[in-house]
Amino acid sequence: MLYVCNDKFERLGFIGNFSYLLWRKKYGPGSEAELHVDVTPKNIELLKKGNIIFRQDDNEAMYVYYRGFNDGDGVDQLVVKCFSLFRWTDRRILWGQYDFNATPEMIMRQAIISTMINPADASRKISQVQLAAAKNIGSAIQQQITDKDVYTVCENLCGTHDIGVRCLFNGRTLQYDFYEGTNRTINQLVNPRIILSKSRSNLLKRTYEEADNDFKNTVLIAGAGEGPARKTAIIGGTNQGLQRRELFVDARDISDTRDVNGTQVSIPASEYTSLLVARGEEKKSEYTEFIGFDCELDVTKENTKYNEDFFLGDIITIKDDELNVLMNSRVMQADEVFKEDGKSIYVTVGKSVPTLPQALKRMVK
Repeated sequence: MLYVCNDKFERLGFIGNFSYLLWRKKYGPGSEAELHVDVTPKNIELLKKGNIIFRQDDNEAMYVYYRGFNDGDGVDQLVVKCFSLFRWTDRRILWGQYDFNATPEMIMRQAIISTMINPADASRKISQVQLAAAKNIGSAIQQQITDKDVYTVCENLCGTHDIGVRCLFNGRTLQYDFYEGTNRTINQLVNPRIILSKSRSNLLKRTYEEADNDFKNTVLIAGAGEGPARKTAIIGGTNQGLQRRELFVDARDISDTRDVNGTQVSIPASEYTSLLVARGEEKKSEYTEFIGFDCELDVTKENTKYNEDFFLGDIITIKDDELNVLMNSRVMQADEVFKEDGKSIYVTVGKSVPTLPQALKRMVK
């Protein structure tokens, strides 16, 4: 059953019957849902753009951003597409230049606080948004951000530093929560181990992909200045020969000055280099070697049940004797698919090869 509320979290009703529901959760930003229901006055009224759907057995909540009507199968269907409530962060930008020296988690939290929770301009406040307790994830970095939307800031930092984000929604309150998953691999002794393998009969289907055509490991980052005077930094300069794969990052938007009491003051050279390196690391993380394992779980198997024995963001072990694959990697995405004939669960472990839209988005960032 799906419950529906408006953007003030006032309960409007519920959807008891649907022909299809995809509930897709991602470790970083980007969780989404798609729902197919009969065309009825009730469904049309409940599933208006901006309204929110949520489940009692899941903390995530999704708002409707698209509605379409389809009678391709001879039955009128209302098709609804939704984004996670974390997507509200794309409605705010970091207005002006911000210079951070903090952990990635605290940078994201401060971006949300200063634009949504406690902004200087009260008209920017989104009263529905709160933050869960800080987790003290990671080490401090230096980062300069100017006029970027908060969603993109969080997307980049989560991807670069392997941090997850989720909504904690109970039907009345909403918290954004940054987190790390739990290590459940065969290489640790603290937590119960999770091994997914066809030989253990806990997988119904699996697809394995690996690709390194876009892999880069040496980065030249160019910042402020012109010609020979342009300020630069290098990552991975010791790589050699055929194994060296170079990438250029134009970071001229990173200013080498900052405002101090109304006066533009030069940023120290070492600090500016750190800002360039942070930008380079962010870009380099988009050009990794892709190793991904997509699999359909057998939902009847004990000890390897999603959302009971392991969770989104956990690091688990994949073992495939036929492919000679043994990998420990993070659960990056989980799809729960509900149809009239039952429920299926698909998980993506590791980073899959980018789709064409993802590749195009990376090119224009």
